[in-house]
Amino acid sequence: MPHEEQIPSGVIVWFQKNGWMDVDLMKRYIEYLNDIRTNNKSSKVLTMMIYDSFSRYLEESIKKDFSNSDIDLAVIPDRLISICQPLDVAINKLFKDNLCKEWYL
Repeated sequence: MPHEEQIPSGVIVWFQKNGWMDVDLMKRYIEYLNDIRTNNKSSKVLTMMIYDSFSRYLEESIKKDFSNSDIDLAVIPDRLISICQPLDVAINKLFKDNLCKEWYL
């Protein structure tokens, strides 16, 4: 990490150099969620993940992994992203842009 900084205890950060989620990272994330749900004995609690329609999230193996994990997958169509994800469009983009400037440049 730059500036010899460390991630605070209890904070989990997943990232890749290119900044994009891919199939392998998504599969690891689903496994991680399953571990948490199993350890907390909450695997029977209704769970839904909401993603945009970026094609890497929607690969059939990912859909199957969510389904096998009893996690409902909701997908926001492209034309509705700015309406359904105002935080992602208005706030998180600025945060992500500044984060990339600090950590990757």
